[in-house]
Amino acid sequence: MISTAAIALIVSIVLFLVLFTGIRMEKRRGRRFFGSNMRAWLDTNFDKLDKAITATYNHFIKYILQLNWYYSIHSLLRTILQLTIAFYTYFENLFERNRSRTKQLRAEKRKISRHSHLGQVAEYKAGNALTTTQKTKLRHKKLEERH
Repeated sequence: MISTAAIALIVSIVLFLVLFTGIRMEKRRGRRFFGSNMRAWLDTNFDKLDKAITATYNHFIKYILQLNWYYSIHSLLRTILQLTIAFYTYFENLFERNRSRTKQLRAEKRKISRHSHLGQVAEYKAGNALTTTQKTKLRHKKLEERH
């Protein structure tokens, strides 16, 4: 009661051993035992098929996968560049706004410093300052009060 799988395994092993031994003997002899023309025709056709499959595979790898890979990298780098440009533009605008605000604040400071309360006090003092004759009279008056 040998199962079907065991029979298939035994048949495969026996067939492999027969083919292996036959090919070894053909290599020692230097020519084929049987079906030389048919096997030569099969060899050339399998070689052609192998070359066609290899060429198709190489074409697929080289021109499909590699190009898609390069286009993907190019797209990624372009996106990074656009993000860099966006950041640069944002910070440049921020810098310009800060610069204009700084100029505006400096102008306000200059305007305020001219019209500050200390400036007004100085203007008042200059406008109401005593003349030299008034100063001397006031000095004499103060000296007389002390003595």
